[in-house]
This record gives sequence, C-alpha cells and structure tokens, in this order.
Amino acid sequence: MPTVEEVLEFVEELAPPDLAEDWDNPGVQVAPPDGLSREVDRVVVGLDVAHVVDEAREAELAITHHPMFLKPPRRITGRTYTVLRRVLEADATFYAAHTNWDRAEGGVADSLARRLNLRVVDTACDELGRVCEVRGPSDELLNALRNFSPLTTVYGDWEDVRTVLVVPGSAPSEVVDEADDVDAVISGEVKYHTRAELLELGVTVVELGHEYSEIPGMQELARRVRSEFEVEVEFVPPPDLTVIR
Repeated sequence: MPTVEEVLEFVEELAPPDLAEDWDNPGVQVAPPDGLSREVDRVVVGLDVAHVVDEAREAELAITHHPMFLKPPRRITGRTYTVLRRVLEADATFYAAHTNWDRAEGGVADSLARRLNLRVVDTACDELGRVCEVRGPSDELLNALRNFSPLTTVYGDWEDVRTVLVVPGSAPSEVVDEADDVDAVISGEVKYHTRAELLELGVTVVELGHEYSEIPGMQELARRVRSEFEVEVEFVPPPDLTVIR
C-alpha cells in the first residue's frame, strides 16, 4: 500500500510544481505531523478544499485544484476560520495541483479539449491554453458545449467555427494577442474588457463557468492516481453542480 508521500511523488511527475505560475501556491497545503508517511487507503479529489473537506475525514489524502491560500492570510476569521477548522479536524493531508496541472501535458487544458472532442494542434497563453481544430460540424461542437455545461454562454456569431482556443478557468488578458488565427475562445470565464476586445476582432467567446471548465482535468487526475495505485480514489464535484461524465 503506498504512502501519502509516494502518491504525491507520482502527482508531481504528472504536474511538476515548477510549471506553476510565480504567484501560485501548489503543493502540500496542510499535513498532520505524520501525514506524509501514512499508508493510503482512500484519496479524494476536487476543485476546492471546501468541496472535499467532509469526505477527507475518511481519507488520508485530499487533492484539490485550487490552493487553500495563494498567499498567507493576514487574519483567520469568518469563512476562512470555518474551513480551516474543518480541515484540521479532518486529520488528512491536503495538496493542491493548480496552474502546474493546468499547464502540464494531459492536464486541465488537454482534458477539457478531449472532453469536447477537439484535436489539439498547439499550445497558447504560455502553455495554459490549447489551440484546437474542430473535428466535425461546428453545430456538433455547440451542442457538445451546451450538453457539457448548463452555464454555457456564447457571445458573437457561431458560424463555421473551425479553430478554437481552449483556456480553462479564467482566461488571461493575453488571450487577445493569441486569438488572431482562431474563430472562437472557449474558457471558464472571460473578463468583460477582454471579451469586448475579442469580439471586436471577430472572435466568438464561449464561457462555460469556471468550475465546469476545470472538472475534466481533476477527473483525469483522479483517474491517473486510481490507475497507478490500488487505492480508492473519488472525485468530489462542487456541491451545487451536476457533473457531466
């Protein structure tokens, strides 16, 4: 049976921490004194600590996409206090694979493209995004987007879309500079001014909802861990979302 440390070594082979953005905080977030040396029976995987903390009570390891903190909090009050107390009571190791898993080969960006049946042809946005070709009729992709996320919102014209730029989570403003040769940008969310610039360029913008755009990547991470080790691995969706499998 693997230890927590051995499972995390495997995760870091998939998503090397040095791929993360400078402002990011991947890695171990909270661990009991003997947490890394414990043998693993069960792993829970999700987007946020608050989503998995209850399930983590019955696990040795919780892996989330978003870190607990991007920088140390100045004070611990309100929701932060409540979540942190629940984390400590869970007595498990909490680990985050964030922009390093976004950027990694086979990670969040590739997983979203695969879920939408797109063919990846290049990277973009400093490897956080993927330039993709649409395999079939553009109407089939539009139906796939709507079936994937009930939050799907399309801005601009959806006509003969053949090349798209997929950027899970929040699209950076730099997406405008990399959208010259694409028909549409598909992301979890796009800021108002960035969306306006893309529309002025004639690029259609599709927003899926931040959480929905990242779910395939964390499901893929759960699948990889499950395949590597003989342990129970469960993906825990956000409590207010229905997961499209």
